[in-house]
Amino acid sequence: MSDDPNDVNEIPDFSGLIDFEQIEEVARVFFEESKEILDGLDSLIMRLEESPNDVEQINVLFRKVHTIKGSVGSVPGGQLLASLSHEFEALLNRIKRESQTVTKECIDLFLLSSRLMKQLAEALREKREMYPEELSEVIETITRYNGFEFSGVAPRKAKRAVAKPAASSGDEDGVWMSNKQLNEMLRLSGELLVLKNFFSMMNQTVNFRSQPELFERRQSDFSQNLNKITDQFQSHLQVIRKEKAEDSFQSIPVLVRQTATELNKTVQLQMVGLDFLIDKSLAKDISESLVHLVRNSIDHGIEDQFERAVAGKDSIGQLTIEMSEKNGTVYVVMKDDGKGLDRERILQRAITNELVKPEDVATISDEEIYKCIFEPGFSTKEKITTVSGRGVGMDVVSTLVEKYGGRISISTQMGVGTAFTLVYPAVSHILVESAMVASWNSFQVAVPLTSVAHITSCSSLQLNYVEHFRYCQFHNQTVPLMTYQEMREGKMLLQESEVANHTAIFIRIKDSVVALLVDRVEAQTDLVVKGFGGIIKAQKGFKGFSILADEKITYIVDPEQILAMLSQSVTLEVAA
Repeated sequence: MSDDPNDVNEIPDFSGLIDFEQIEEVARVFFEESKEILDGLDSLIMRLEESPNDVEQINVLFRKVHTIKGSVGSVPGGQLLASLSHEFEALLNRIKRESQTVTKECIDLFLLSSRLMKQLAEALREKREMYPEELSEVIETITRYNGFEFSGVAPRKAKRAVAKPAASSGDEDGVWMSNKQLNEMLRLSGELLVLKNFFSMMNQTVNFRSQPELFERRQSDFSQNLNKITDQFQSHLQVIRKEKAEDSFQSIPVLVRQTATELNKTVQLQMVGLDFLIDKSLAKDISESLVHLVRNSIDHGIEDQFERAVAGKDSIGQLTIEMSEKNGTVYVVMKDDGKGLDRERILQRAITNELVKPEDVATISDEEIYKCIFEPGFSTKEKITTVSGRGVGMDVVSTLVEKYGGRISISTQMGVGTAFTLVYPAVSHILVESAMVASWNSFQVAVPLTSVAHITSCSSLQLNYVEHFRYCQFHNQTVPLMTYQEMREGKMLLQESEVANHTAIFIRIKDSVVALLVDRVEAQTDLVVKGFGGIIKAQKGFKGFSILADEKITYIVDPEQILAMLSQSVTLEVAA
């Protein structure tokens, strides 16, 4: 202790230990995202009043409130909003758990809560204190939740339904456009208008019968200008929809710190590979998925300091998030060095929740057991906390990955840790894809140029046959050489004598290469990608289709699906 009496009331300066700029950025992101949710909350509540037993509407409202509760915890001064959201969520969870009908009293309370949540968020944004009457109303509302009782008889318990994203959520999202980008789009639209007028004048003033050379020259000029403008237009649209990955996930480090502090744990985060551009809508959904994965990992996976010391581990838990992008597909790996998933505990809870039948226990795989954690309402926690216990977080992760047609895989080892791998295919709103069009029998296929490694005549290839499969050499690699039908059926159908008359398109997929056997390559072109659905049924190995100028349907290859088909029956050599 200092002898100087002036030091008695001196307060230590901890400002250098806090990253205020990062906290401000996290708050900014929260305000932007919460505004979208809060603005649409009233309409969700009103739709629920029209269909009080609609489980899907209850799930949508539940996820929205849960997201607010989870995100506001990282914002200084957000405790009151977090408490109100927690009670709102708790009543929704009770409605689901007890299969209660949403009453008029519920709707009144929900609408009141929606208004108060907006007021609290606005006060946080403006960094002002709540007015006494506002504060009193919030506290009174939280008290009403604690004593809420249902009247009437609860309806019969409905069958468990897998939560799906709201149909309108993606359509209501927006993107930010700078003045420079807006001016560029206006310039391009002006050029399109000029081109439209040029086309109209060309048809009115030039007779292609009497002036064929002039008409051909004007038509060529029109075609060149149209191609140039549409290419620029598409390029600018793609840029507008993307942002730096490192800018998209700035809130994660603060979330890790806040969650670890709340649970009295010490966790060190490492984020790797955020040096690429990512679609803004996709980034938002990945960020929401990471919020739930991070909180789940710190709560369930990483042990406290005492448990880690007993296990002979470093007292500081390690959490790593790795991201990468290849050919439009985004890969997210989140891993921890915690205690790993408890297979038996998950299995017993899955049996209790009727997700697994007791008679199937002997045959069910570890992967199937672990994926039970993504089921709605599934949790191994006995006590509900503000961090976990309701079983909603991992359900949200699964829903958001399925929204993009992606997949989740889990790798875990008891006492060592767990890794979650999330794969998001190229987002569906990419309108145009440059591709190599080829023909096979009476069909046309297109391979995305980003995946084409090489094209050659099969007559120049040296063929090998291993275990009844056809292989060839590519840059000192042995790669399978097959037609689409052979890939799909997992066996050779083309005679060896016929192979030399065909062409091979070498497709690079991550670290592997496969060769697609086609009759011939037709052209390189830009295709408007249409998703499978009402017009054409989905085809295995293809991401969609396109209709060319000659009205022929062209199926667009999905390299990831091709790799999955081949991996079931053919040995693939990893590229060096």
